[in-house]
Amino acid sequence: MSHRILVTGATGHIGRELVRRLQQQRADCAVLVSPSGRTVPGVLGVEADFADPASLARAFKGFDTLFLLLPLVPEKLALARNAVNAARAAGVRHIVRSSAAGADAGSPVAIARLQGQIDELVQTSGLGWTLLRPSFFMQNWVNYHGEQLKAGAWHAPTGNGAIGVIDVRDIADSAAAVLADPAAHAGRSYTLTGAEALSNAQQLAAISEAAGRRIDYVDVPESAAEAAMLGMGMPAPVIEWFMSLHHVVKQGWAAGLSDDVQALTGHAPRRFLDFVAENAGAFR
Repeated sequence: MSHRILVTGATGHIGRELVRRLQQQRADCAVLVSPSGRTVPGVLGVEADFADPASLARAFKGFDTLFLLLPLVPEKLALARNAVNAARAAGVRHIVRSSAAGADAGSPVAIARLQGQIDELVQTSGLGWTLLRPSFFMQNWVNYHGEQLKAGAWHAPTGNGAIGVIDVRDIADSAAAVLADPAAHAGRSYTLTGAEALSNAQQLAAISEAAGRRIDYVDVPESAAEAAMLGMGMPAPVIEWFMSLHHVVKQGWAAGLSDDVQALTGHAPRRFLDFVAENAGAFR
């Protein structure tokens, strides 16, 4: 039986690592690219736009498994509905979705509710499905917070809440394991975390040690964080989602740990101290 895989979000943090692993496994895979987006060297690119259902149905045709990773944009739920409907119309057999820890369509937490609503679209699609629900990414420190770290402090309204931070490479390893045999993981949801829960202050202490200079965590009022995002021109729904993420951390709800990375990949999750040591140059 054929097993062709189409990867969406292939140029993002998870997608890049996942495509590398699929290439190493010599999997029959291609990547979805937007009309104005980047291609991935050495991998077939199939063009489509999440906002154009007809283009998605054409792009998904001939693929058995869809790795679904959606951008964090105000219309995310609508784009998810387009993708799921197109997958069903195109004859896709299985969707492996990159969701988020704590996803719950009935949650009062905005980001958890959004992720849960999308998960429900996948679960009720009539297709085979697997949900991967990762926690916060270690790589966010490198990819998003570099300027603040270089300035000597990182500001967020997260209090002392701990987080089961995970290395993106462990998410990719887990996704690759599921994509190797989707049927074996049908109807399963996996929560992907690291092996330890660390507060932002603890993470920054480790980063400070690696950088050889002090970098402080500054716990700011929620109103200040919201005002800063407004000043950056973020859309209101995205601000609400980020503020709800901060709330989750502050309440201690992101501290849970799971053994699912070990179960899926056969190896323990990468340690935060090792991640920091590898990326020390980015923090100096």
